[in-house]
Amino acid sequence: MKKLKIAFLSYRSKPFSGGQGIYVKYLSKALHDLGHEVDVFSGPPYPDLDPEIKLIKIPSLGLYEKKSKFYDVQLKKLLNPINFFEWVSINSGGFPEPYTFGKRIKKILKENLNSYDIIHDNQSLAYELLFFQKRKPLVTTIHHPISKDLSYQLNSTKDIFLKLLMRRWHSFLVMQKFVAKRLNKIIVPSRSSILDIKNEFKVDEAKMERVMNGIDLNVFYPDPKIAKIKQRIVTVASADVPLKGLDYLLKAMAQLVQTYPDISLSVIGEQKRGGHTERLISKLNLNERIKFFSNLNQDDLRKTYCESEIAVVPSLYEGFGFAAIEAMACGIPLVSSSGGALPEVVKDAGIIIPPKNSEEILNSIKLLLSSPDISDNLIDKALKRVNSKFSWKVIAEKLEKIYSSFEVKQSSILPVKASIIFLIKKFSFLKTI
Repeated sequence: MKKLKIAFLSYRSKPFSGGQGIYVKYLSKALHDLGHEVDVFSGPPYPDLDPEIKLIKIPSLGLYEKKSKFYDVQLKKLLNPINFFEWVSINSGGFPEPYTFGKRIKKILKENLNSYDIIHDNQSLAYELLFFQKRKPLVTTIHHPISKDLSYQLNSTKDIFLKLLMRRWHSFLVMQKFVAKRLNKIIVPSRSSILDIKNEFKVDEAKMERVMNGIDLNVFYPDPKIAKIKQRIVTVASADVPLKGLDYLLKAMAQLVQTYPDISLSVIGEQKRGGHTERLISKLNLNERIKFFSNLNQDDLRKTYCESEIAVVPSLYEGFGFAAIEAMACGIPLVSSSGGALPEVVKDAGIIIPPKNSEEILNSIKLLLSSPDISDNLIDKALKRVNSKFSWKVIAEKLEKIYSSFEVKQSSILPVKASIIFLIKKFSFLKTI
């Protein structure tokens, strides 16, 4: 196929952690390696991209990273209507980033729209995608419907005030549901997510195509130079996010201490000071056995995996599950819940257990610590599966075929019909804004 110029949109792309930042970094590089030119348009936090990839920064107020969301903003910036909306929304408990990113990207991208062959959105699902879709081939990746996150959060508390705050924070879902079912082509990383998006967002299944996510095998691999730490467990979980199921792993850890005196847990993620997880760790007397690691570079991330004896993914739900394949690629025996897409990702290369089950986590860890043969068998299966299914090159080639389908569709338009469409669009009063 001909080489394309791709506008890749991502409303936030936190580097090294979080599925969206990883997706942006590696997919843009893999598409570039196939010969395509990729420009990434991202809001903060900005991604860590390869030098060959151009980053166009879409600034926001960045209030989520500031201590005072009310005062830490210059007054003159609030004269901008988009900034003002963002400031008011954040200070009233909302999450406006997908919405405001859409407003900002339209102003910037529409001036250079003809420079690009295709637009690929990474789950902003902003209203402005419908504007772009009428003018350019557009695909959108939806990793999973965020309404699933909201559902789990609501079920995790009985506090009515907290429930109201959760609903307020997730108010952007109204926009995402509206936009999702009007898109022509949606990329989804798993069969599980296809079904969830169909049910939650009322999207026609025929519009969705599964393209699983990949992993950088130059970063994640078994590293013999890294010594194992006896009875070290590793997991990836942001503290106080119920969806990640960290509570159930911590309760299992409290029981493991009785049998394994050297047991310890590395948590790749941020700990919320004074939050629920910190209190639970203290209640279970695990303060000396739990360490949180955040903002790791690639070498440190691989080290954290490789020095561990077992990886656990206790998530209640995952639209894909990067943590699972990262652990598998590093040659660590995996215990994974059956939440969401995880069984589809892991298959028989790990021990699959039901979500919300501390006892099953406990028994699985005990089994792996006491049975080297079982661990070795799982490691062998995991490495074979990762190398055959989850390279970013394979993923990029699949997307290439989807991009090319747009080209075929467009080229099939009769010249006369195309000319009529062009002339109609020239009349401003007929344009859809």
